Amino acid sequence: MSRLRMRVLSFALALTLAVSGTVSSAFAFYDDLGPYAESIEALADRGVVIGDETGDFNAEQPLTRGAGATMLYRAFYLVPVFPMEAPAPVADEDGNLPDPVTKEFYSTSTTVATLDAALMPAAPDAEGAWYETEANTVLEARLMDQIDGQFQGNLSMTREQFALAVMKAVYGADKEMDFLAEGLADGLLPDDLTLDDTAMTRGEAAYVLDTAIQDLTIVTTMSTSDIHGHMTSYTPSGSSIAVGGSARAAWLFQQAKALNPNTLILDGGDSPYNTDLANISMGKSSVDVMNAQGYDATVLGNHDFDYSFDNLLSLADRADYAVLSANTYWKDGSYPEQFEPYIVKEVGGLDVAIVGLTDDGSKATTHFSNTQDIEFHDQWEVGQEVVAQANEEADLVIMLAHLHGANNEVPTRIHGIDMEIGGGNDTFGRPLNIEDTIVVNPGGVGTCVNQTNLNVKDGELLGYTFNQIILSSDVPEDPEVNAIIAEYQADLDAQMDEVIGQCAVDVAWSSPLVRTQESPLGNLAADALRDYCDADIAIQNGGGIRAGLTAGDVTVGDVFAMLPFDNKVTLIEVTGQTVWDALENGVSGYPETYGQFPQVSGIHYTFDGSKPAGERIVSVTLPDGTPLDMDAWYTLACNDFMCGGGDGYTMFNVLNPDGESSNSETAVQELPGCKLVYRTNDYYRTVISQYIQEQGTINPQLEGRITILNPQDSASTLG
Repeated sequence: MSRLRMRVLSFALALTLAVSGTVSSAFAFYDDLGPYAESIEALADRGVVIGDETGDFNAEQPLTRGAGATMLYRAFYLVPVFPMEAPAPVADEDGNLPDPVTKEFYSTSTTVATLDAALMPAAPDAEGAWYETEANTVLEARLMDQIDGQFQGNLSMTREQFALAVMKAVYGADKEMDFLAEGLADGLLPDDLTLDDTAMTRGEAAYVLDTAIQDLTIVTTMSTSDIHGHMTSYTPSGSSIAVGGSARAAWLFQQAKALNPNTLILDGGDSPYNTDLANISMGKSSVDVMNAQGYDATVLGNHDFDYSFDNLLSLADRADYAVLSANTYWKDGSYPEQFEPYIVKEVGGLDVAIVGLTDDGSKATTHFSNTQDIEFHDQWEVGQEVVAQANEEADLVIMLAHLHGANNEVPTRIHGIDMEIGGGNDTFGRPLNIEDTIVVNPGGVGTCVNQTNLNVKDGELLGYTFNQIILSSDVPEDPEVNAIIAEYQADLDAQMDEVIGQCAVDVAWSSPLVRTQESPLGNLAADALRDYCDADIAIQNGGGIRAGLTAGDVTVGDVFAMLPFDNKVTLIEVTGQTVWDALENGVSGYPETYGQFPQVSGIHYTFDGSKPAGERIVSVTLPDGTPLDMDAWYTLACNDFMCGGGDGYTMFNVLNPDGESSNSETAVQELPGCKLVYRTNDYYRTVISQYIQEQGTINPQLEGRITILNPQDSASTLG
């Protein structure tokens, strides 16, 4: 039997005991339960404790770490953490092996760079033991600690050690506090049991645990954020392990609901778009998957506006879950009926409000035409107003805040929030405790799921139990969600596999290659654009190019990967001075890998990397060597992102007057040195596809279109 199957069967047994109700105190144990019989029987009724193979509880025996972890795991409804084996080291070309990977625990702010180390077992010595899953899960939750890098499940626990672990589960292991003193003050620890370094018996452990949880209402939240259409697994840069997958997340959601019916499934925004699988259906695939996963609510993130606003409204209609944003309004001041500022759900006898707040700067980070008819009201003003309203109706307030770098400011600016789930920063990590608010950073691109159990007594939130669960290949998959993904994948494959031409050579991509120098990919893209518009000049922002090409067949999917954004072709007429100014903007970020770097067709330019920004362009010539005429007018093809002022190309901004265009079809402006000729509804990647089909075989090369004097080294870490 595989290790994974053993883990799943072990968890299924524990789940059955926890939820079936078949364990009865009347016949659960055959031996004498002693003075703590009432607590033992109460825990047995809840499926927290079971007898040994003979039906005995053995109340007087010492509590082992394995048994203690199991009691914590079941009492606080923890879903399982499935660690992976450390990947086998691979020698380099000289035969040298890398340094061994050692286990790492997530901090409060972690990137996927530590993914492999974080996925390693927290309890390596527990492999194959009956408490393996429980030990790894409890260690990851920080309720117990390793001993010299191991779990050592057969060692006994003292009264103080077990009581401390229980109180960490109640209040939050990340807090700086005297857990035992607080537990005694709140009546969560028995005052007639000395909590010292005496070995704790199993009966005493039951007494301590029962005292702590008997009056608690535990609300489980399972959260994600910044999925960006990643419904299938992928291997992050810097990792050797494939992670992610909506079907795996769905399996965890189901386990959480089975363990604790008082469960909410929540998302921090940016879920529907940004992969081919999501974009090919304009987000419908993402919504259908999230419906099947059982989400209760999401918040609008800035990338929820990557397609038209009408499309977003249709997705909200399609969703079975609430789509929240308290500060997204129509320009006439009305509120879109497809959204809600907050909802209130009854969970375990408590009214829980879920508020959504969107970054009020989202217009600057998405295509202007998609937000032309709406306004983002001030996030702090609206946030405080709506949270105050929600507090009048609810016992708990959870905010889904897609505010990027301002997420950690929320508790200092908006009062009355019990838990915040942040979005937009793709940050992993343990919760932060800010101004009595639990702040969760859920990670990104479908890599993990966050379990945060909120512990409530007498209407007061005492704390939380938390685990961030990486979706490794050891996590089982939900077949219903897999079937939905497979259906959309088949449609995508049929379209993406269509061969449209041939490429004679491999054409590499990286951020530095397209954002700091001439690139064959940039030449191809700009040439296709200029050819389509029969323009004098074309400029493509390097940040819009996201993948390379390989020698051989070129498919629709290859072009989608190369140009994933829904930018449309636009033709403008500009003076030579405007072209010069545009190139100055384009190289202003050099040598860093900023997206505005200009790839060109129809001109050659030279810039000095050592000069200050704004003074770098040395010369601009036409292909025959004729200098660009500063006073002459030229037709210039580019994308409508740039013609809306995107990436700093304000000198091209004919489509987005004052940044607030009310009607993109009619509200255009003529700038000094720039005027609109026409805009099309043709997507840039469609134009590239047609160009490749017409060429038959392409052979992109460096042609000396961009010359750099005094090249500089980049400190950028973008790949």
